[in-house]
Amino acid sequence: MRGRTYNVDMKRRRIRFKTKVVMALVAAAVVVLSALFLSNAAGVIVAAGSAKLVAMNTSAVYSAARSVFSDVTYESIIKLSRDENGDITSITADGAKLSMIARNMAQLTQTNLTQMCAEGVDIPAGAFTGIPALSGYGKSINVKIAPVVAVECRFSSVFKGAGINQTLHSVYINVTTDITLVLAADSERFSAEADFLLCESILNGKVPQIYLDGGNLF
Repeated sequence: MRGRTYNVDMKRRRIRFKTKVVMALVAAAVVVLSALFLSNAAGVIVAAGSAKLVAMNTSAVYSAARSVFSDVTYESIIKLSRDENGDITSITADGAKLSMIARNMAQLTQTNLTQMCAEGVDIPAGAFTGIPALSGYGKSINVKIAPVVAVECRFSSVFKGAGINQTLHSVYINVTTDITLVLAADSERFSAEADFLLCESILNGKVPQIYLDGGNLF
C-alpha cells in the first residue's frame, strides 16, 4: 500500500510540474505575442496618426501666416538707398522686424497645432489590428496625441527684371515644421515645408549687379 501511494504521489507531482511548465510556456508565449502585436499595431497607429498630423500642420501653418503677414508691407522690412540719379545703391532688411515675424510665425504655428492636437485625431479601428491593409477600415476612434513640434523660419529674396530700369523684388519666408509623434512602442519623425510670399515691390532705377546675381539679403 505504501509503495502504491508513493507512486501515486510521484505521478501527481509530475503532473503538477508539467502543468506548471505548460502554463509558464503559455504565459510566456502570450506575453511575447502581445508585445509583438502591440509593437506592430503601434507602428500602424503612428503611421495613421502622422497622416492626420500632416493635414493638421498644413492648416496650422496657413492660419498662422494669414494672421502674422496681414500687416507686413515691403516698406516695413526693406530699406532702399539711392544716389543723386535715383539709382539704388543699397538694399537692407530690417533684422529686428524679420526676427519678430519669424518668432510670431513659429509661436502661432505651434499654438495652432497644439490646439488642434488637443482635440485628438480620429483613427479607424482597423489600425488597431496592426494590419496595414485594414488601417483604413472600421469605426473611427479618437486618440489624444501630444507631438513634439519645432518650427524654423528662413527668409530669402528674388530679383527679376520687370522692364527698363525696373526690377521686381520678392521676399519669401520658408516655414519648416519638424514633428515627432510618439505613441506606445513606436514613434515617427517627419518635416513639412511651406513657402510664402511675404511681400514684393517694383523697384525703379538701376539695381546693383550683386543683387541681380543672386546676392541674398538674409
